[in-house]
Amino acid sequence: MEWLLWLQESPDDPELRAACEAWQRASPANAQDWQRAARVWHLSGQLPSASRNRWPGSRRRRSAVITTAVAACLALLMVLLPAPQGTIDNPHGGPRKLVLEDGSRIWLKGGSSIRPQFNATHRQLDLLEGEIFLDVTPDPARPFIVHVANSNVEVTGTAFTVALDGTTLDVAVAHGSVRVENPQRATVLTQGQRLRLNTDAGLRNRMAIAPTHIAAWRHGQLIAADQPIGEVVDQLRSYHQGWILLRDDNLAAERVTGLYNLNDPQAALEALVQPHGGRVQRWSPFVLVIDR
Repeated sequence: MEWLLWLQESPDDPELRAACEAWQRASPANAQDWQRAARVWHLSGQLPSASRNRWPGSRRRRSAVITTAVAACLALLMVLLPAPQGTIDNPHGGPRKLVLEDGSRIWLKGGSSIRPQFNATHRQLDLLEGEIFLDVTPDPARPFIVHVANSNVEVTGTAFTVALDGTTLDVAVAHGSVRVENPQRATVLTQGQRLRLNTDAGLRNRMAIAPTHIAAWRHGQLIAADQPIGEVVDQLRSYHQGWILLRDDNLAAERVTGLYNLNDPQAALEALVQPHGGRVQRWSPFVLVIDR
């Protein structure tokens, strides 16, 4: 939206246009966001900018009232636009939030990939990898199914998380209910219930979970409950722009319970391993090494 506003203010500035094009090329996510924002700009009728005489100083110091008003209109329109069909990725870092065409909201954890397949009679979302949190809009005429590995999670209107890690499927319900079905059996989960399922062997473990702990990563938090350090490190990897090497198998097997800050992966790692005698070394801007 900032790029659109700057280009609207100075449409004949070649340096500005070149900088915008370079930003779009910097990542697929930038290019996708630009296309979506440009579509919104077109649908809005290309809201007219005020005279440049009313925007003294640099671009970043222009009228806060005008910027806020235009940005609010664009933000509202972007929320109302459905997420695109086809594969949608969130390679790494913080969560990515989308609104599906039926109004359902979805958050993709870093390292996640989905493929929505909606039509007039059904709503299906394939979880290819990673973890998602869904807040599903009820529609009795169109069941909502999350397909993952060899299992289906069917819902009506509810909020829940689905995660796939290798052959392990993890489903937890924040409110409402879901039906988890695989070739071996079907299980109904309600609020505060969690199911871990081995999709190959059919082994399952059902347990209770506090609804507030479900998908805490949406708020920049990682909650570990009696988990091996190695498992927690795996969850932190998608938040670090590089590599995390854990070189001590005994340290990896130590179990921890705690709350960790996903917005600072190195600090989270230090808080995770230091009570067990571990240390985190930065070998380069991209490589963190853990040992003791």
